[in-house]
Amino acid sequence: MKQVIVGITGNIKEMPAMSGMYFDAVSRHLSDGVKVAGGVPIIIPVGTPDLAKTYISMIDKLVLSGGQNVTPEFYGEEKEVDSDDYSLERDEFEFALVKEAIRQNKPIFAVCRGMQLLNVALGGTLNQKVDNHWQDDISGTSHKVEILPNSRVSHLVKSGSWINSFHHQSVKDLAPNLIATARDVRDGTIEAYESKHGAPILGIQWHPELLLEKSESRLLFNYLVKTL
Repeated sequence: MKQVIVGITGNIKEMPAMSGMYFDAVSRHLSDGVKVAGGVPIIIPVGTPDLAKTYISMIDKLVLSGGQNVTPEFYGEEKEVDSDDYSLERDEFEFALVKEAIRQNKPIFAVCRGMQLLNVALGGTLNQKVDNHWQDDISGTSHKVEILPNSRVSHLVKSGSWINSFHHQSVKDLAPNLIATARDVRDGTIEAYESKHGAPILGIQWHPELLLEKSESRLLFNYLVKTL
């Protein structure tokens, strides 16, 4: 059986801070999730948009990973928060990856920032600041989610499940081709969406890769590798 190649978008990290030394970085937990599910992960370093066609041609499925805020100009707004946690270079590259993945009909699995960027790429907008969606303990969970019945996520995550929460922004206006399939029970924040038609798309606001000890998180990665 042909092994499934899953491309995971990387980030640019200066390590240690103020050292002038930059590295291509991505959570090892994401690649672990793919490997446990039987896929072969490869990391896609931030590049120029003209490389998108080559990268997407190399992989079977695309994972958009977490990271910075998405530059507000891409959804028609000015910056409203006092933060420098943005990367125009990464935004432009990942928008190109999304466009090419859709053109080649390659499935997309988007996590946290990735979910937000994908929504913007498809015509949606973001809330630039949300409260009560950041937890300090990386190993724990934060709140429950309500799952839309008969959605893709409903076969993987039970309504009432506890998820983690590491985001300061969230989906506001959903892109036309997407449907919200999970929401925070506290305030209705969109925690998952999927595509209505076209290339298979699944966006998750939480970080399932940090919850691999839970069967639901492993099911999500199994779905990514074997079904999406």
